[in-house]
Amino acid sequence: MRSTRRIDPPATRRARATLAAVAALAIVAGAATTARAASMLDFDVWMRAIDRRSVDVQRHIDARRTDAAVADARELARLYGLMAAYFADDAHVADAVEMSRSGQALAAAIPGALAAQDYDGASRAAVDLAHACNDCHDVHKPFP
Repeated sequence: MRSTRRIDPPATRRARATLAAVAALAIVAGAATTARAASMLDFDVWMRAIDRRSVDVQRHIDARRTDAAVADARELARLYGLMAAYFADDAHVADAVEMSRSGQALAAAIPGALAAQDYDGASRAAVDLAHACNDCHDVHKPFP
């Protein structure tokens, strides 16, 4: 019985290998772009949450609603941590990593100040945190 298997010439095999490599690269590039786009969407969500929470934490501190202020401060610290990681992936914005870490530290200081019933200290940290947003936005404008 005769074999029906066809032997491809070397040029055809190389062409198929090249096509497979190009397809694999396209998939990897597409996945990386999609991941970055998702991260940009996440970043936008984080920025909106930070904006809202930074106002809320100041209101809660002023009203002496310690539990609510602590919850907001902890969430702000978490969000700033996410932003620091986001910026760390983008080498040309190293100062934004430091600004994010500074914001995280300011937010993390609020629960301790409130635990010590240092409402003035907590309020200063919250106001400094709001100013830190403006300082970063002055350099890294979110919109062109």
